[in-house]
Amino acid sequence: FSKMRPNWRQLHKLKDKSFFEFGPRVLGIRSARTYDNFDFLTSYNNLPIDKYVEDNDPPKRFRRYMRYNVNTEKHDKYSIFSSDERTFSQNVSDYRGEPRSFELIEPMNVDNPWLKDFLTQVSALAVLNECIKDDVCVLDSKIKSLTLDVHQVRQVAYPGHESHNSPEGIHRDGADYIVSALVMNRINIKGGESIVYDKDKKEIYRTTLREDEGIFQEDREQWHHVSGIEPVRDMIGFRDILG
Repeated sequence: FSKMRPNWRQLHKLKDKSFFEFGPRVLGIRSARTYDNFDFLTSYNNLPIDKYVEDNDPPKRFRRYMRYNVNTEKHDKYSIFSSDERTFSQNVSDYRGEPRSFELIEPMNVDNPWLKDFLTQVSALAVLNECIKDDVCVLDSKIKSLTLDVHQVRQVAYPGHESHNSPEGIHRDGADYIVSALVMNRINIKGGESIVYDKDKKEIYRTTLREDEGIFQEDREQWHHVSGIEPVRDMIGFRDILG
């Protein structure tokens, strides 16, 4: 496990926002797209086929998964533990509520320093938002632990075909807070618009995330969706995300 210190000064600038688009500077972390993070970025080339996708021939989605448990009892020292749990299910009423088993994120990437920084900031932001709702300081937070389900996903688009990462349409993920997508690699594609909706499914934000950009949002009331992608030229294209 790792012990990490949240960057509270940076996070207080983001407090009480039900959603926001971010880059590394906004979230208070360094860019994922650096030479020393090359192994993590290129690990998307090793993702196995997501066997739970219908009509996946030729394969359109690849995935690895890891569950992290975060101890948040000490506001200045979070402890992050990785799990060997492979089974993932969501608190939703569609097919995603059924247990699915994925291959785990590769051991060389489980304790990736950039990834741990990212998970620390996301965890602390969730704690901060809950403390604001309860009108208490993070020093008095009642939240002692968090569970983070982390997915590496590659979505592939082939010439003449549109590829969809959210065939269920406008949806929730069945969590309290989510990073719907942090784009790691985006090669030879167009489309892939990320859309946030309010509790009545009224669109409130739309953007096309580029590399190193993501969206953090509350998931209990809000909804979200991502449009399909297709190649720009007559070659395969792909969009790699961390969710």
